[in-house]
Amino acid sequence: MDIEIKSQPFTLRELEKIKQDLISGKIRRFAAIVSHYKLGFTHNALIAWKKKAVSPLLSKKLKAEEFISHIYLRKSAPLWPYGLYTMIHARSKKELNTRIQELSKLMRGCGFKVLRTVREFKKTSFNPV
Repeated sequence: MDIEIKSQPFTLRELEKIKQDLISGKIRRFAAIVSHYKLGFTHNALIAWKKKAVSPLLSKKLKAEEFISHIYLRKSAPLWPYGLYTMIHARSKKELNTRIQELSKLMRGCGFKVLRTVREFKKTSFNPV
């Protein structure tokens, strides 16, 4: 659902309803979704790291990087030893490569694979109705 951009997009009654739906679990979260492509972030990559666990300090450092939009920790597999994933965004190929180098230093030589975005498919929300 698109919400009109204005100083007060919701009435107090609507805000209370959203709050109650969050508390009851009817909705898990309420957030804006930004199109990184429309903002000029046309070079993107998912970095798969050979990491099975993340320390609280490393987690904090990764979360602080503004160019990382998603961080996932998954089970690795014998033929795919990568367990940590970071999605990064940049405005140019050069900037993307710089970001990858920065993360590589932060990860202290941890092995990784760069999976660059080739094409973005339309994102849709699940709507069971």
